[in-house]
Amino acid sequence: MYKSSLYKNLLVIGGNVAGLAAASQARRVSSDLNITVLESGKFISYGTCALPYYISGIVKNIDDIFAYPVSFFEEKRKIKILTNHKVVGIDLFKKEILVNVNSSSENKFFGYDRLVICCGAIPMQHNIPGINAKNVFHLRNVEDVLNLKKYISLSDPSKAVVMGGGSIGLLAAEALNKLGIKVAVVEKADKIFRDFENEISTILHKKVKLDGIEIHIGCSVASINQDRTGKAISVSLSTKDENMTMDTDLVIVSTGIIANTEFLSDTSIELGINKAIKVTPKLQSSQLNVYAAGDCATVKNIITGKDDYIPTANNAAKMGRIAGENAAGGDLVFPGSVGTKTDKVSGLETAKVGLNLKDASEFGYNAFKISGSYYSHASAIPGAETITITIIVDASSRKLLGAQMIGKEGVGKRIDIFASAITGEMKIDDIYMLDLSYAPPVSTVWDPVNKICGKATLELKKRKF
Repeated sequence: MYKSSLYKNLLVIGGNVAGLAAASQARRVSSDLNITVLESGKFISYGTCALPYYISGIVKNIDDIFAYPVSFFEEKRKIKILTNHKVVGIDLFKKEILVNVNSSSENKFFGYDRLVICCGAIPMQHNIPGINAKNVFHLRNVEDVLNLKKYISLSDPSKAVVMGGGSIGLLAAEALNKLGIKVAVVEKADKIFRDFENEISTILHKKVKLDGIEIHIGCSVASINQDRTGKAISVSLSTKDENMTMDTDLVIVSTGIIANTEFLSDTSIELGINKAIKVTPKLQSSQLNVYAAGDCATVKNIITGKDDYIPTANNAAKMGRIAGENAAGGDLVFPGSVGTKTDKVSGLETAKVGLNLKDASEFGYNAFKISGSYYSHASAIPGAETITITIIVDASSRKLLGAQMIGKEGVGKRIDIFASAITGEMKIDDIYMLDLSYAPPVSTVWDPVNKICGKATLELKKRKF
């Protein structure tokens, strides 16, 4: 247990994954610290990834998405939790934070000796006419999803437009579709899941459309048109070739996020990519007594060695724990991230790790990609499904740079093999020869991971001549 005799008060901004991990770890390593968590919203300790499943009804009770109640932290871990306390300013010289309470005229000052900022991210802001209509929703926090669920219950909408074809946008579209609402997804890029290679995103596109969801790619929302009551009734879309109007009863905006760091704009704390707080490997900001973790902080990309923005729950939990320990006197290092993620949309598991081909080329790698489709387990056993894999390889070093997969089963965990291989800087030849498990109902003798890497080694042989 570390001694914190030089400081007594630890403040944590943010009551979700990173913030609570930081506060809890600080308490584990220091029993004498006064630890206070300031949360801007009403709720703490939940995962935003579960929110679409509450909309569809897969999660029946909103309380099921909360990991721990406030009482757990206050009684078991002696951590003070203050909800509806939004940080609006910070004086680094005085070591003092200005906090607005309950969205009222009441402001309070909180002093600190050490500070951990885990304030997360907020939706991208758009200067679109009508974006503030009554029935335009985001899906970033519990309040958002409760408001949407209430609106659906009271208004019984039949049509919806979802802005954004990323994972949250498609999960939201799927949730509404399950409720019998006709959904159209509008994506500005030329494909959904824009960070994925075409070999993967095309399969997902076809399946989502087959499930009855419209997809409009290469298309942006020019305006959200309202009636006299301020309710959105249609959206005007613009493409390269034409403009069109689409009727709607609600709009969900899911076009990306940005670090929630506006309150730091007048401070000397250095910001980096996506306005995230630049941190050292020990998760210190440019102010030595201020740490940051989670979706508001930069992350070292293990592959490139550069600062990156990789807002995942796994990164938030690990970063929060390390930032909390170091704020309490520890000396841990966060090694970084390879950007592993997985989703399940329209019955298909999707997963990716590392760089796509475009990014790999921009970082100067001699990169190429290889794709293939393989059975998830032995075809003699009923239920074998196709898994499509695309990998990105550096021809010069023979190292794996990235992998992407899609299929009905066996995808989400196989991506972890690729994540481990990239982290360990394994060559494609070594992954090809990995001793992976086999049983007819589980895999094939040569697992799809082995097979795609074997295909890459053959490509490398061709390139020698």
